[in-house]
Amino acid sequence: MNFDKMEKAKREQLGEIRGFSPLEFDPEKWEKLRKVVYKPHPLNLDVVIDDTTLREGLQMAGLVSPRPADTCRIACMLRDTGVERLEVLTYTNSDQEAIKLMQDEGLEKMLAAWCRVTRADVDLALKFDFEQVGVSHPVSYIHFEKWTDKSLQELIERVVDTVAYAVEHGLKVFVHGEDSTRADWTFEKVFINAVADAGASVYRICDTIGCGLSDPSASLPNGIPAKIQQIKKDTKIPNVEIHAHDDFGNAVENTMAAIRAASGLFDKVYASTTFLGIGDRAGNAETEKIILNCYV
Repeated sequence: MNFDKMEKAKREQLGEIRGFSPLEFDPEKWEKLRKVVYKPHPLNLDVVIDDTTLREGLQMAGLVSPRPADTCRIACMLRDTGVERLEVLTYTNSDQEAIKLMQDEGLEKMLAAWCRVTRADVDLALKFDFEQVGVSHPVSYIHFEKWTDKSLQELIERVVDTVAYAVEHGLKVFVHGEDSTRADWTFEKVFINAVADAGASVYRICDTIGCGLSDPSASLPNGIPAKIQQIKKDTKIPNVEIHAHDDFGNAVENTMAAIRAASGLFDKVYASTTFLGIGDRAGNAETEKIILNCYV
């Protein structure tokens, strides 16, 4: 076999690559380079980066909490990076001052208030003119031990009440299924359908201890592609989100597995990430790595 033509073409490609400068960003040239290095594998959905650096990220041990002005500056830089949603807390004076500064910078439509399952938290979000909230509640039996005096139906009803209240007041609602990758699907699908009926727009799969598996053949509850498929098959929720922890070093892998599994099933998927992967315990999927992986 004569390799002369192939060798000539490859040498020409290498010559072009050597001519690129990391100090000069030419989008057209770098797009050409991307196609040389990575064969395009387009995702058939919109990926929304939902950055939680200013909520989950600040739970990292030893981290000094930023001042409100610094929080606002970080938020602006995340926006400029391509982040479309920013999850924040609303409870302290510092939180509230930072929110006002971010709104003054035109970030109000990006901001989402993290809420517990209580109308009071929703009222606080409304007080500061949020347009969207995330309501967080456990869905695994391991975490249900917090409420030994409550039946499963009562737990669902308290979440539904908060979700419905938020929706009635014009808020877009995300529901965070804490410890989803250890949840019993028989219960979880009822839970998801209940919050969907109450008006929730997005269900967040929380891989709370990082035990999720990216392997498409892995079964529930740990298999993340399987979870995405079952949510589409068995529930009414319009969109899904993945929130992966890095306890086993798989946060980026599991986030990308969820994105790829959702491609072709949903029109949109949300990826909950943090800058540099900072966060509680081992941290989360890095915002910058997920953006890069989606780009290539």
